[in-house]
Amino acid sequence: MKLKEYEGKAIFKKYNIPIPNGVVISDLNNLKDKLEKLPIDLVVKAQILVAGRKKAGGIIFVDKKNVEEVASSLLYKKIKGMTVKELLIEEKLDIEKEFYISLIVDRSDKKVYLLISLEGGVDIEDLSQSHPEKILKVSADNERDIEETLNKLHNSKKLGIIIKILYKIMKDYDAELVEINPLVESKGKLIAADSKIIIDDNSLFRHPEFKMKRELIKIEAEAAKHGLNYVELEGDIGVIGNGAGLVMATLDILDYYGGKAANFLDVGGGASIERMEKALEITMTKNPKKIIINIFGGITKCDEIAKGIINFKKKNGITIPMVVRMIGTNEREAKKILEENGIFCMDSMEAAIKKVVE
Repeated sequence: MKLKEYEGKAIFKKYNIPIPNGVVISDLNNLKDKLEKLPIDLVVKAQILVAGRKKAGGIIFVDKKNVEEVASSLLYKKIKGMTVKELLIEEKLDIEKEFYISLIVDRSDKKVYLLISLEGGVDIEDLSQSHPEKILKVSADNERDIEETLNKLHNSKKLGIIIKILYKIMKDYDAELVEINPLVESKGKLIAADSKIIIDDNSLFRHPEFKMKRELIKIEAEAAKHGLNYVELEGDIGVIGNGAGLVMATLDILDYYGGKAANFLDVGGGASIERMEKALEITMTKNPKKIIINIFGGITKCDEIAKGIINFKKKNGITIPMVVRMIGTNEREAKKILEENGIFCMDSMEAAIKKVVE
């Protein structure tokens, strides 16, 4: 379970990690009163569970004169397919230095690792590709290695304190990831300018305060029971794929060509005929006008997917257009099954998405 930024910061504050002064709003009622104790220079931040909010226009620097106008423009706006229902409005920090700190569970090694860099902020992912040596990695259980790593960094004593607190948070909250990016130095203090915490779903019974707040609509909960990852969106084109990255790429290209996704649905790896039928059943609850299915077959067998599509179509008399992009394991058999039943099947993801938008 991913926590929103303000939820993660509330935990940081509880453990004495400094955070900016701010308020969370879900409407514009009495906004002036809510912001009374904040300074003139502010930042408005959309509270959605996606990366790259700033580049997508979800983080905007303002002053009190135009904060209401900016807040109004962001509330209930769609950013990267997610509707903004809450805003965090904070003081703008005078940033002297940015750091990146992350504690993450490595399941293959069965260890927690510390990732740390002197260069934090929105370009950390680019940095990891262009200059991976600038992101230091060390076992979080090895205090000596951590100390040696911190000795290479600026303000190492204060960073060490923050790291110990984050490690405690990780254990106390059964977290898979605890991250601050950026952790900023401002007026001699280290302040968490952002937060990212992911709690292991299997531990939610120990954290009822988050279990109750979990944002799963009924159909999303039904999808989860069948091993499907589903998010309801606001468009009219149903989207099904295997792998979260592939589905996200489908949404991005769909948006580029002017299409609007009705949902995000990832059938996962090794999807069976039955799971594919369930995926279509859930997708149809939004009454989409069209459906795009994007499959890259590895452990997922394309012919199983095709059989699931045809079975569902015949059982339910579905007549809306379906376009399928499918390559990989058993793709020839799959394409034959689909084409015999009048469903477009293509090799190119871009061509398939253009076709469904048309």
